[in-house]
Amino acid sequence: MKNLSEIKGKNWQIVLDYCNSIRDGTKIACKELKQAVNRFFRDLENPKWDFKTHDAEFVIQVIEKTMCHQQGESIDGKPLKNTPFLLLPFHKFIVYNLLGFFEAGKDVKRFHEALIYIPRKNIKTSFSAGLAWGLSLLYRKSGSKTYIVSAALKQSLEAFNFLDYNVKRLNDPSIRRINNINTHLIEYNQDGESFFIQPLAANPDAQDSLNCNISICDEIHAYKQPKQYNLFKEAQKAYSNK
Repeated sequence: MKNLSEIKGKNWQIVLDYCNSIRDGTKIACKELKQAVNRFFRDLENPKWDFKTHDAEFVIQVIEKTMCHQQGESIDGKPLKNTPFLLLPFHKFIVYNLLGFFEAGKDVKRFHEALIYIPRKNIKTSFSAGLAWGLSLLYRKSGSKTYIVSAALKQSLEAFNFLDYNVKRLNDPSIRRINNINTHLIEYNQDGESFFIQPLAANPDAQDSLNCNISICDEIHAYKQPKQYNLFKEAQKAYSNK
C-alpha cells in the first residue's frame, strides 16, 4: 500500500479525514458514497495506478482563489455574495478522486467520467461550473473545449452565468466574454493556449459534430431521450481519439 503520510497536497489531509470519517462511521453516508470511498482506498493500494495531487490541487485552488459566490446565504444566515467560493470536503474528495489517479508510469488519468449526485440546494450547479472552469484552465495547453448542457438552455445558463459573473470580476482583457440573447461564450486564445466554454440545451436534433474534451451534463434526470446524453459521449470520444 502507498504510504499515505508521503502524499503531499494542501488539501490531502482534508480529503483523507473525510474518507476516514465515512469509513469508520463517524459521518453518516449512503451505500454509494461508502462504495466510492472504499474504491478510493483500493485504488491507492493498487499498483496499476499512480496517485498524484498536482492536478487536483490546481483545480481546487483555481476555484477557491478566482471564484466567489454570486448569491445565497450561509447556514447561519450570513450573505455569501462576493465571498470566496470555498469548496466543502466532499467537493474536494470528488476532485481528488477524478484527477488524482493515473495509469502507472504515464500521464493518462484513470477516470474520464463521473456521475455526481448532490441534493438540491447543496452547491451543485456552482460546483459543476467551478469544475468546468478549473478543468478548462488545467487543459488550456491542449486547447480545451467545454460544453455545459442541460435539458433546457435556461438550466445550462445557471452554471454559465455563475462563470460569467466571476470571469467579469477577474477583469482580464485576454478572456473574451459574450453573454447576450443570441450568444453565450467564454473564450481564451493566447500564446498557443486556449479554452472555450459554451452552454447548450441537450437537443441532438439541432447539434452535430460537437468536439469537446469536457462536458458537464447538468440535471441528467431531466433528459427525456437517451441520445441527448449519447451526443456528448460521442463528442468526448471523438476528441480523445484525435
